[in-house]
Amino acid sequence: MERWKPGSTRGFRPASTAQIGALGAFHGGRDVLPRVYREFLSVMGDSTGEWRLTRGTTSISALLEDLEDRDHERPDLQRYLKFAVGEDDYNGRQPDDFFDLARPTSDGADADILRIHEERLKHGDAEAERPFSTFSDLLRTLVVVKIAFQIRDKSPRYFDLGRRLKVIERAYELLLRLGFETTELGISLSSILLKIHVVVRSPCSSDPRTWTDACGSGLRTTTKSVG
Repeated sequence: MERWKPGSTRGFRPASTAQIGALGAFHGGRDVLPRVYREFLSVMGDSTGEWRLTRGTTSISALLEDLEDRDHERPDLQRYLKFAVGEDDYNGRQPDDFFDLARPTSDGADADILRIHEERLKHGDAEAERPFSTFSDLLRTLVVVKIAFQIRDKSPRYFDLGRRLKVIERAYELLLRLGFETTELGISLSSILLKIHVVVRSPCSSDPRTWTDACGSGLRTTTKSVG
């Protein structure tokens, strides 16, 4: 973010260890919080500055204050972890954002997320919106859109790189801004080189033009550059 837009992280304030522990305690322990979310809290859990993830707040202070309201009946805290409190505006209360802890990612580092009014989630009388699959997807998409692409209005679902004659040049510019590096092969404005792994089977041969240097029917993995 700082590489794309210097100063964009200036307003970040991390959550304290005590705050993260307190939030985890409501849901069964600190380790119940998905690892990606714990990392987010440790960087900008108390404030994301001018950068907002949702129409509401992800501040851990607001989340803890909300949880400490003992008179408020909630959805199953062992399954649903609220990570954003919806704001109140002229349309009324906006939906909250939740992790579905019963649906973790395969590596256990993240989980499905959903957006829904807490009352509706509690009673199961409405279908939740799922604008992103996981918290990682939410973060990655908004960082690229708001910071790398510098799009301030509603985030598009896809990006048009323009007319055919310029598309390769624009694709390279995009990849470079996202942190990819060019190689010794350089840049061609007519093709993009990608590295792939190819498994080649060949018979025994001492011919240097073949793919294998071993006798018999051997397998060898090599890397080729393709346009």
